[in-house]
Amino acid sequence: MRPWRLRGGTRRPARAPRSERDDGSEPLVRAGLRGFLALERRDVVAVVALVLLALFLRVASPIFPDFLSGNGGIGFAGMGAATSLNSPPAECTPPGGGVPVGAPGKDANGTPVNHVDVKECGFIFDEVYFPVDAAKDLRQPAESYFDPEPPLAKLLMAPPIAIMGFSTWSWRVSTAIFGSLLVGLMYLVALRLRRDRWFATAAALFICIDGLAFVESRTGVIDIIAIFFVALFYYVFLLHWQARTRRQWRATLYVMAAVGGLAFAAKLTALAPLAIAAALIAMRAVSPWLAALVPAVRRIAGPGRHEVVMWRAAAGRFAIVHYTLAVLIGGAVFSASFSRYLTIEHDDVYHFTACNLKTIGLTGTADTLKVPTMKIGSATVPNPVLAIRDIADIMAAGIQYHEQECHSHPYASRWYTWPVMYHPVLFYYVQTNSATPDNPNVSSITDMGNPALWWLAIPALLACIWRLSRGPPWWRLLVSVVGLASLSIMIITFHAAQQPDAVTVRVTPGTLFTIGFIGVIVFAGLVTVSAVISRRFVPAFIVLGYLTSWMLWVVGNERRVLFFYHALGMLLFAALALAYVLAGLRNTVVRVGSRRIALAPVAWAATLLVVAGFVFFYPVWTAMPMPNTDHQMRLWVDAW
Repeated sequence: MRPWRLRGGTRRPARAPRSERDDGSEPLVRAGLRGFLALERRDVVAVVALVLLALFLRVASPIFPDFLSGNGGIGFAGMGAATSLNSPPAECTPPGGGVPVGAPGKDANGTPVNHVDVKECGFIFDEVYFPVDAAKDLRQPAESYFDPEPPLAKLLMAPPIAIMGFSTWSWRVSTAIFGSLLVGLMYLVALRLRRDRWFATAAALFICIDGLAFVESRTGVIDIIAIFFVALFYYVFLLHWQARTRRQWRATLYVMAAVGGLAFAAKLTALAPLAIAAALIAMRAVSPWLAALVPAVRRIAGPGRHEVVMWRAAAGRFAIVHYTLAVLIGGAVFSASFSRYLTIEHDDVYHFTACNLKTIGLTGTADTLKVPTMKIGSATVPNPVLAIRDIADIMAAGIQYHEQECHSHPYASRWYTWPVMYHPVLFYYVQTNSATPDNPNVSSITDMGNPALWWLAIPALLACIWRLSRGPPWWRLLVSVVGLASLSIMIITFHAAQQPDAVTVRVTPGTLFTIGFIGVIVFAGLVTVSAVISRRFVPAFIVLGYLTSWMLWVVGNERRVLFFYHALGMLLFAALALAYVLAGLRNTVVRVGSRRIALAPVAWAATLLVVAGFVFFYPVWTAMPMPNTDHQMRLWVDAW
């Protein structure tokens, strides 16, 4: 344990040598909310600046000099182009002005309108579903619909639609706001991991200028909203992890529970951060007994155990009771997100039982759900028991949809291709006439990530694995071999089991694949041990987050198609991994003979490379018209 000394009458740990500290991140023992958050004025300024930068890029794009589009000139191509946030990417005038927010089937002039009539008027990719559902939530009387995803993201898309009417601007503004807030939030997450503002700024900047996050933030789909709440959960979890007093511990726990409920209410991808939080908390709880019972664990343990001691003291004797209450609070918040949905009588809650590859659609039955109410005297009041039953029925139907869906899709991709972005989604593509028919102008939108970020993140993650496995040589060998060998087995067996028929999407990879998957789970357990025992929390947390966000989809990909945007959770940790390694290089000096060489220029060069990647691929994220030859230069992965 570190030596203690008195500072101003408060008992605090003395500063340990640099070699004993966890990469610059120290336990924060400060009174009051401001002290606990440990945010200085410059941090607030940085967060606001990053959010405003992200919002400007998302709302005002496309904006860049004409010469970058290959059309010549020195002006700017942007801000009112047909591909900007406030205009549909296709030229059309929807009958009656679009999907009505008022009475079903009619607009303000009484003209019959149905959302099917405007399916190709401004919608790109899955915008045909989510904004329409958000508009149906606003209708009076409300209109029934079935969506296999929870309702929160649609509810958050609804206010701009109610205020501004149904248009591409109104249904995309919510995602632009949440996508921009995500950038500032990533600064806070990184700063909580490591008290290094260069690291925090780099991680946030990488999210800001990545193509996947950029495109999702400019499209009326739900994934970027869901990932915002996932990142918020990680931030509050880190606050809980670093709690040192009883008040901090309980406050952060219950806030984390509420945020977890919101994350699940946006999309079930919140399962990944919940699994990480549960594993780390459980490991911290049992770590003293594990170190006492297993001599090998004591040999890999790092110096200083006061963080665990203080955290356990803050948790108190009734920690399990509080965690149980936290789960109930999270469930209550999740259930509350269905409040609007449950005011609608549904006859379309489908329970799918089979999928026919020769037909479009699934077979099954539909439940009819009445509004869950009951009578108390002459008053009609909500019935919580029936409401919970209906929510369970709705979620079961959604899970059955995901389980039974088996149709292929031209832009689907397998899970093991996501780290290199092999087959991203083509959201939009149009070829326009030009003076040179052999080289026509092309406009496209693909959710391909920034290759400079995603590809450099792979060696950065390997460096994190090396860093987290500090200890005896046998421990480093064990962690590395189990992880890399298991993952290799999974990829090889899954790829080999795929059918050449493009229609068949289901895969049976066999027993060896299952063994590899179990090996990856064991590797995740070893990483969790490293995070808690060996005091390499930052690289361990990054690897654990990337791996869990990735493996979450593997089993599902055996049965149905998945898309590259499902890797949004991985993006958070790819950015953190690269920023973490570059921050380390920035402070590293190597000796070559008698010379000392600083590696800071390498860190700055890699950062500028990510910025350059954003500039180069910007046209295929914003549908900027360009000659087809220039367009082909930017298809570095299989986008078709």
